[in-house]
Amino acid sequence: MSDAEITNLLFLPSFSTAKQVSDISGRGVGLDVVKSKIESLSGEVDVKSVYGEGSKWTIRLPLTLAIIQSLMVAIPLGNIQTIESVVPEEIKTVQHKEVINLRGSVIPIIRLNEVLGCESTRKPDDDFIVVVVKKGDVQAGLVIDELTGQQEIVIKSLGKYINKSKVISGATILGDGEVALIIDPNALI
Repeated sequence: MSDAEITNLLFLPSFSTAKQVSDISGRGVGLDVVKSKIESLSGEVDVKSVYGEGSKWTIRLPLTLAIIQSLMVAIPLGNIQTIESVVPEEIKTVQHKEVINLRGSVIPIIRLNEVLGCESTRKPDDDFIVVVVKKGDVQAGLVIDELTGQQEIVIKSLGKYINKSKVISGATILGDGEVALIIDPNALI
């Protein structure tokens, strides 16, 4: 066998480097799983090994995975009713839920940073940007940090990559290379 063929044995399912097999052998994640995950991201794993000196592991990932600087969120315009600036004093609590009174309508608000599990960049005393969305007759206000503009985008399904969050319906790559997640407002209301 060539050196490359011997090295590729490491990436076979059920391969173990244990000197002796026991009841707990093979209970971790094998290199076959690591390699398949990296390849699913269009990456590569390369191993160079010299007997008595050691091994050099190289993982190559596409540049587009390395340049993401921030989380951006897109909301389809078809769901948006209006965009409002709301002062913190206008937010009230009714039955343990935050609401705003907008032109005589009581609208529950949803803080997207809490839904997505990220920190807000706004100070507590800053005015809130509230995007009012509608599903049938029901309205809700999505509290966001910043408006970055409007553009036509191509939605790419994330399929199996993000299937735990029903709030995210897909993603898009913007002109500057940043990735924006597409929010499904219907899942929030």
